[in-house]
Amino acid sequence: MLSKSLIFSAILLATSASVDAQSNAELHRLATVAKPIEQAVTFNLDPSKERFSGHTTIKLEVLKATQFIELNGLDYAINAAELVGKASCELRDKMLETGKVRLSCEKTLQPGRYTLTIDYTAPYNRNSVGLYKTLDNGVPYLFTQFQMSDARRAIPTFDEPEYKIPFQLTITAPDDQKVFANTPVLETKKSNGMTTHYFDKTPPLPSYLVALSVGPFEVLDVKGMSVPGNIITPQKKSNLAAYSIENTPKILKALEDYFDLPYVYKKLDQVAVPEFPFGAMENAGLVTYREDILLIDPATSTRQAQTSHVNVIAHELAHQWYGNLVTMKWWNDLWLNEAFATWMAAKITLQLFPELETNLSLSQHSAMPYDAQATTSPIRKPVITESDVTDGLGLAYSKGSAVLYMVEQWLGEAVFKQGMRNYIRKFAYKNAEAKDLWNELGKVSNKDVATVLNSFVSQASFPLLTIKLDGQNATLSQQRFVIKGQEAAAQTWHIPITLRYGKGDKTATKTILLDSKTQQIKLDFEPEWILPNDNATGYYRWDLSESQLASLISHAPNKLNERERLDLLSNVDALMESGKINANALMLTLSEFINDTHPKVAKAALTQLLSQHKQYEDDSNKLLWKKLYTTYVEPAFSRYGLKANANEPAATSEIRAALVRALAFETKHQTIITHVKKQASLYLTSPDKVDPYLARSFLQIAAYYGDAELLKSYKKVFETTNNPTQRTNLLLAMGYFGPQELQQQVLDYALSEHVTASDFNYILSGNGKGDERKALYQKWFYQHFERLKERFPPFAKSQLPFYLFSYCDADALKQAQQFFGPMQNEIEGLSKSLKQLELATNTCIMQKQRELVSVNQFLNNL
Repeated sequence: MLSKSLIFSAILLATSASVDAQSNAELHRLATVAKPIEQAVTFNLDPSKERFSGHTTIKLEVLKATQFIELNGLDYAINAAELVGKASCELRDKMLETGKVRLSCEKTLQPGRYTLTIDYTAPYNRNSVGLYKTLDNGVPYLFTQFQMSDARRAIPTFDEPEYKIPFQLTITAPDDQKVFANTPVLETKKSNGMTTHYFDKTPPLPSYLVALSVGPFEVLDVKGMSVPGNIITPQKKSNLAAYSIENTPKILKALEDYFDLPYVYKKLDQVAVPEFPFGAMENAGLVTYREDILLIDPATSTRQAQTSHVNVIAHELAHQWYGNLVTMKWWNDLWLNEAFATWMAAKITLQLFPELETNLSLSQHSAMPYDAQATTSPIRKPVITESDVTDGLGLAYSKGSAVLYMVEQWLGEAVFKQGMRNYIRKFAYKNAEAKDLWNELGKVSNKDVATVLNSFVSQASFPLLTIKLDGQNATLSQQRFVIKGQEAAAQTWHIPITLRYGKGDKTATKTILLDSKTQQIKLDFEPEWILPNDNATGYYRWDLSESQLASLISHAPNKLNERERLDLLSNVDALMESGKINANALMLTLSEFINDTHPKVAKAALTQLLSQHKQYEDDSNKLLWKKLYTTYVEPAFSRYGLKANANEPAATSEIRAALVRALAFETKHQTIITHVKKQASLYLTSPDKVDPYLARSFLQIAAYYGDAELLKSYKKVFETTNNPTQRTNLLLAMGYFGPQELQQQVLDYALSEHVTASDFNYILSGNGKGDERKALYQKWFYQHFERLKERFPPFAKSQLPFYLFSYCDADALKQAQQFFGPMQNEIEGLSKSLKQLELATNTCIMQKQRELVSVNQFLNNL
């Protein structure tokens, strides 16, 4: 028990922290002295120039007597600002450091309606945020990316999601430019080589969903939708739009059916963007995509590319209801926007395209390794700065969608759907919070949905479920899953659980809600095997006794479906990380599934087994790893071969690519390397003649063993191709060039005008392969850091330490801490990134020390 003095000190500290947090929030949030009612913006835009001018008119309401109004602003310069209403005032502007502009008046403004007008100028951004300019094959284009807080770079506006108002855009641009915005054009007027485009007023939108595009685009009509729409591409790329034109009406119709509510905006244009740091953005009526996602040729693309294409379109169109029609009040609920769209996209993709087997892509498997880290924040957490939003944002997609799927299966799909429909109708054109959705789901299900969801989204990590059997009796207990060597506070969850178990030909299921630390249940019979996560629907890990786990593994080929076998492999890997089993047991389990009947399961087992090589190779076992390739990889390669068979499953093509990479990089398989070089050369001139499943691997392997002439060829095609997929494949391959002088050339090329801010991390991807290459890359990284920092989009700067590829290197960690430490007050979120890097590195080192003997035991027994 704390002494009175310690308790008093703790209270003071807590109070001080609360005051500091409130003060910090006030610095970043707009003062609540006024709120907007609607806004009109007039732009004068010419992509050939470096700056633009704008004029905005905001109808607003002053809420209380004040001598100032705050709105958001970055980068722009105000030429004149005036407020007209009960009193008129020429306003003085002051740009604040926290993304706000304070407009001051000498007289006191009384509550009431006013009109604010601002004339301003600003530069086009060149880091893929705000209103930004990019060149595609030397041709300039303008695009916008306003989420999370970059509308303020292009428009003086109330740039917070709760301020949801109608916007009306008017854009003047050169006659030879096509111009698009959220709404249809009402009329155009030409004068002196310029055309003014008057756009319809939008329904109420938060500022982050306002969008425009300007350029000499190619435009193709999309027929069969409930509203008009186009696919809009840069020049010479519309030939790749057919798949989008075919799929978009199907996806839109499926979403309208699910919500039982038509798409509410007046048009649906989709834009292929050549420079884009995200996959896509759900701007109402003008959705933007990284061009290699929207523009693909299904005849020459992989299943992964087709899945990404369909899934991302479905994700962005799902946002038109969830996020656009109903909008979060504040960024602390961004997780739900993204979780819902991710979950919905998976549902629609599986419904319309079952052949893509998206049911075998389990989002929890990508979430849990990150979510398990002791430094990870909950996906619903307090948000003040943009770095708070971006911290763990990827987890919001994967964990959030997995949790929603678990709850949907618990409630039943029909009940969940009705709750969603009720929620969308109730809050249409408004703002809402997570609890509003939970309430609607609770009403239709008569279940305590709020408590279940809150336990998963307001806490980091996830449960580890332990099951002990005694005849027909089962004892279930839960604790926080913790990686061995890390420390974390104890937690409990409300967990929907479905067990499946069997004996002989009999199988049965048991569903419970585990809402305490321990619970006992009775099964229908004493099982031979038990699966703690039926159909892999739960967001938790599970632990069985050694004998029970062995029995489940032995029955897996005949009793578990593909989804469950994939979950079993992932779960066993997690058990090793938590110290419940050792690496030898993990690798033995993985080896059991390398010849699984489904190639996707076989690939998962193979890639997990090979990942141990990267983790555990050292001087004590360098020669032993050759036995792994001889025992498992070479026989599998002999079975699948180098060339695809007619009509073979896509999963077979995917495992072939994994085998080719493993043997080419790790054993220097000469037959493969010779074939690869020929195919890579062919791909440069005739990409449609190369197996799309192998093309990326061919390019990377050829680069690794390539020379200066090959690098020159890669650069030439990269700079001139109009095929977005070919461009991305080449970008991802250039970082693999092996000799140091070529690696240095590629690194220098990364800083050239040919590589955009959004492409930067792609070209770096191969530089972590091998200690010498990693060392050269790290040296270059530190030497050119100031230029690198300038190239990165603002939201990504806090992630710079993670570009060092050194998660298991104590010396590299120390160097990163010394280098980045002094910058922690300059870059928001950097301090947490350094803590995450430290934890990940130390955990990796400890795990290697703990498991190396066990790994060598497995290798010696091959």
